[in-house]
Amino acid sequence: MAVYLALLGVQVIGALAFIWKELSSFNQLLETPGEQIPFIPYDDLTSIGILLVMQVAYWYRLRRIPIPFQGPRQIQSHLFLFLGRLSFIFGGALFSVVFFRHLPALDSDVDVLLMTGHALLLGGALFALFCLSLELERLGHALEANHPG
Repeated sequence: MAVYLALLGVQVIGALAFIWKELSSFNQLLETPGEQIPFIPYDDLTSIGILLVMQVAYWYRLRRIPIPFQGPRQIQSHLFLFLGRLSFIFGGALFSVVFFRHLPALDSDVDVLLMTGHALLLGGALFALFCLSLELERLGHALEANHPG
């Protein structure tokens, strides 16, 4: 049980750290659509590190550690199902801002290589947040009263 909780904690803390770290970039995208976000190697490496740790924790848990909690716990089930949906709201908001507001306003003189790197980082972030939402939903379903086990 402790290993499961530790791996889940790594994912949740990683998501919170990533969101906290990226809030300034998110605000920049909102305030200045079309302007390219500057390249700061330390920031990108920190984000990549956070996302990699989240993914290692997710895939290790998925392949090696069963969910130790089983239903029926309706309140906890609903709480984790809610958190699973809530955990992807930042990812959905970030996707919407980038693809519907920022990209259409980009100038033709953008650094394509830098933009490609940021796009890969965005894709990795969205995937890591998606995996966390799946993990929270799996836990929520395990706690449902009618879950088969």
